[in-house]
Amino acid sequence: MVKKDDWKTLEIPTQFETFFLERTLTKKDLAYIKEGHRSEEMEDKWFMYCEDHKLFIHRSWTGYCIYIVELSDNGKLKTIVNRDPQQYKETDIEQDKLQLNILINRLVKQNGENARLMKLFFERRKS
Repeated sequence: MVKKDDWKTLEIPTQFETFFLERTLTKKDLAYIKEGHRSEEMEDKWFMYCEDHKLFIHRSWTGYCIYIVELSDNGKLKTIVNRDPQQYKETDIEQDKLQLNILINRLVKQNGENARLMKLFFERRKS
């Protein structure tokens, strides 16, 4: 199980936004999420761990906290997203929702949908 102290991490800045991600998590999903994710190679840009029923998602190179997701099984995941432009350039909630779904899919071993989500993510970014 990955822990906060396993990597360099910074707190979420005072510039943030809140949204709800509509996604139902099963008990199996929650078990996978609680295991977390430690970056094993340079290309892997994310470090993820759970603490106090929250999923913390940091950029692995900088330690910047990008997302904090309150874990629940009610189908709505309250999410805080970093909005400090020095740390994270994204400002579009819909892009954040796509990115977050891709990251959660990795954690819960549901990568099959990620090709479609990544295509949407990059198409939206171009427009």
